[in-house]
Parts: sequence; C-alpha cells; structure tokens
Amino acid sequence: MKFTYLFILAAVALFSFGCTKETSDTSSNPNTVTETDSTVIAENQQTSQNSNSGSFINGEKTTQGTVRFVTENGQNYLEFDDSFQTGEGPDVFVLLHREGKPESYQEADYVNLGEIENFSGSQRYAIPNEVNPADFRSVVIWCRQFNATFGYAPLGT
Repeated sequence: MKFTYLFILAAVALFSFGCTKETSDTSSNPNTVTETDSTVIAENQQTSQNSNSGSFINGEKTTQGTVRFVTENGQNYLEFDDSFQTGEGPDVFVLLHREGKPESYQEADYVNLGEIENFSGSQRYAIPNEVNPADFRSVVIWCRQFNATFGYAPLGT
C-alpha cells in the first residue's frame, strides 16, 4: 500500500514538473523579434476569407504568414510574424526581389539577406545599409540548390 502512494506521488510530481513552460532569454540572439519602438516602412497585408492565409503566397511549398520592414535605431530590418511557416529544404535563403512575382534569379534581380533561420515563427533579418527596401517588390523564400521558389510575398505600394 505504501508503494502505491509513493508511485502516485512520484507520478504527480513528474507530471507537474514536466508540464512547466520554460522561458528563454532572447537578449543574446539579435534576430529574435521583440516588442520595441520601431517604425514600419512597409507592410504587406493580404486580405482573405481564410483565416490561415497570410501575406505569403505559396510557391513550390506551402508558405504562409506576413512580412514587414521596420526601422530601428537607423537600421532597416525585415520581420516575419509569428504565423510564418514554409516547407523545409536544403540551401534555403530569404531574398528581396525586384519582381512582384519572382520568375528569374539573376543576381541583379535580388538581394540575398541570408540563409533562413527557421522554417516557422517570427524572425528578423538585417537589411544592408546600402539597400533601399523601396526598390524591391517582393520577399522570397528561395531554395538555391534546386532554384525553387518556396513562397513569396508581394510588397504593397
């Protein structure tokens, strides 16, 4: 009988500690999106009847979420919201593209902001100071290895 009570007590304790939510300090990761005083440069808002749709349009992978440019302390950033999600693959990059619907990938057509950090969730990419976000018409999730557009977000006018 004592073992039954000990077993139940141990199970309750294990369950209680196993279900606690861990928090992490994001101050060491400069690409973590946090609430700050920032200026929105442009934001793409696509309206849709479907609550799961976002600003991104599917390409060769299902891609969803919204993207926006912000300026913080004189630095421009590209931010993906919490609902961002795309399929996984190798050699995947985030691009600013001059075409609203990217169809070619000549180096003069885009600026590569770097390899994708995560295939889902909020994230932030610094835009080089010499790059003017207004010169670009879309944000693209692109697989360089297979020259595949996973998805893209046309930017508003």
